[in-house]
Amino acid sequence: MEEYKLQPLRINSGWTVEHNNFFQCEPDSCVSFVSYFIEDLLQLTNNKYNLIIDLGWYGDEKGSFQLLLIKNYNWEKPLEYFKDRNTKVIVEKIEYWTNYCFFQKYI
Repeated sequence: MEEYKLQPLRINSGWTVEHNNFFQCEPDSCVSFVSYFIEDLLQLTNNKYNLIIDLGWYGDEKGSFQLLLIKNYNWEKPLEYFKDRNTKVIVEKIEYWTNYCFFQKYI
């Protein structure tokens, strides 16, 4: 079985990685799909502003990444929601969402 490395991310200061199972593996070319595409891929928290960024994979091989921005643990009403199948697009969105210039509108 091929081993993949964790996906590099440029996360701005103030964010903590709570868990990380987000690997450098595209859904259409990953050798062991079920090992790398799970609901709990990545969770980042910003305790100062009570924000959570949560990433998961939903569905089978034809599913997609789903990214949420949550405030005050209100999972029922995410501030932001984004989904895509492309790892690069998801990485760019995570890096953008951790930027104060983006999330300041929610604090």
